[in-house]
Amino acid sequence: MSRSYASIRSLLAPWGELRAQPASDWQGEFPLPQALQDFYNEVGPWGGVHHLTVGPVGLDLPCGGNPVSIPPLRHLWSRQAGYRWHGLSGERLPGWKDAWLVVAMEGSHPFIYELDSGRVLFDLAGGAWDPRPIADDLATAFGALATVAQAYASLGEQALDEDCALRPQARASVRDALAEFLGDGRAAADALLQAWRWYE
Repeated sequence: MSRSYASIRSLLAPWGELRAQPASDWQGEFPLPQALQDFYNEVGPWGGVHHLTVGPVGLDLPCGGNPVSIPPLRHLWSRQAGYRWHGLSGERLPGWKDAWLVVAMEGSHPFIYELDSGRVLFDLAGGAWDPRPIADDLATAFGALATVAQAYASLGEQALDEDCALRPQARASVRDALAEFLGDGRAAADALLQAWRWYE
């Protein structure tokens, strides 16, 4: 089921300031896809401004481990460094497809918008790229990430055991919240979490 950006705005709002951002903030070498234009205009992950020279830093969603970072539009193209091109030399990196655009990161692990299909994929950095689909569209992907963040944060210290492993009941709680958001049952939620490798 495709979702509107308006329907996920409230899910992202707890994690930082949201502000409409014009397509002119995009610095990429190809036109900004319409889906991303709409997302940044209607939702606009802005976040705090820690240094005036850097500007807004986007949103950080606490999903356990490294937060999921969603950059503001003005920094989206620079976030392709290390994936599309080498961060120091600027040389194009092999194995990265032209149709892939990093739209969020969990540490160095990218959430990828697939330009030709509109799907959002996820992969672990550090090997050959073989991303798995987590959602059919951006709104579902970002809404799902925000839902997991909210469910995980609400657990507090009860999420992890004494060995810092995720408690089974905590996983079930997050899975149930995600299933409710997706509206497709627990199997769909489990499939998304597995594709994300969330606490595997």
